[in-house]
Amino acid sequence: MEFKYQTVRSKKNKKNANRKKNVVKDISEWTVQDVVNLLDRRREALLDSSFYTDLLVMLQEKVVAESPHDIVCYGVGSIQESKSAQYQFVLALLMRDLLKLPGALYIYDPIFTELDVKVCDHYNMEVIKDNEYCRRTVEKPTLFYMPHCGKSLYSNALEANWSVDRLSNVIVVGNRFENYTEGLLDRELKRDCPYLIPAVKVVACTPFPNEFDNNQIFNDLCIQTFPKDTLADVEESFWQKLETAKENDGNKDDVI
Repeated sequence: MEFKYQTVRSKKNKKNANRKKNVVKDISEWTVQDVVNLLDRRREALLDSSFYTDLLVMLQEKVVAESPHDIVCYGVGSIQESKSAQYQFVLALLMRDLLKLPGALYIYDPIFTELDVKVCDHYNMEVIKDNEYCRRTVEKPTLFYMPHCGKSLYSNALEANWSVDRLSNVIVVGNRFENYTEGLLDRELKRDCPYLIPAVKVVACTPFPNEFDNNQIFNDLCIQTFPKDTLADVEESFWQKLETAKENDGNKDDVI
C-alpha cells in the first residue's frame, strides 16, 4: 500500500488564516472602490424594501410630474463615515435615474472628506465648491434634496426663491415645515426660520412611507411642492421680504 504525503495544517494555522480573511479595513484606509462596493449593497437593500416600493409611487406622482431640471443635494453627511448618509446618498442617485434629469445633480456638505468628494465625482455629481447655506436661486424646476437639514437652511432656500415665479419651481424633499411652525415659539420662528411661517400656508406636503431600517434615515421626510394655483391666489403682500438674522448662515443646530 502506497502512502501519499499530505501537508496537514494545524487548527491554529487554520484559525489564523480565517482571521486574516475576516479582517475589516479601517475606513481611513478606504478607496473609492470600497465605498462604491458598499453603496451597491446599500442600494440593493433599499430597492428590496417595501419602503422604497411605496416611495417610488409617491415620487412618480409628486416629483416626476414636476419635471425637475436639476437636483440640489444639501447636508447628507459624510458618505465615508455614516450609514445614514450612505442610504440618503443612494436615494439621490435613484431619484436622478428616475427623473432622467436634463440638468445636473449638485451636492454639498461642509463635512465631506476628500474621499467623499472623489465618490461624488465617480457618480458624475457636481460638487458645489463654496458653502451657499442653501441660498441657491433657481430659474427652472429644481428638486432640493435636504434630508434632516436645520430649520434655518430650509428658510434660506425659500428666501432665495421668494417670488411667485420662482417658488413654484422649488420642490423640497426634507423635513416637514409644519413640524417647526407647530413646535416652536413665534419669536424663535421669526429669528431662526422666518420664511417657514408663510410657506406652510401654500405648501403641499406628501409624507414619506413608514419606517426604513432603524427609522433614523428617512424619518419625518416628505415631498413638499408649491402649486402654481395656490401661489396665484395669495396677496401681493405675501411676497414681502422678511428680516433674517446673520446667524442663519449656520446656526449651531444646522447641518450646513
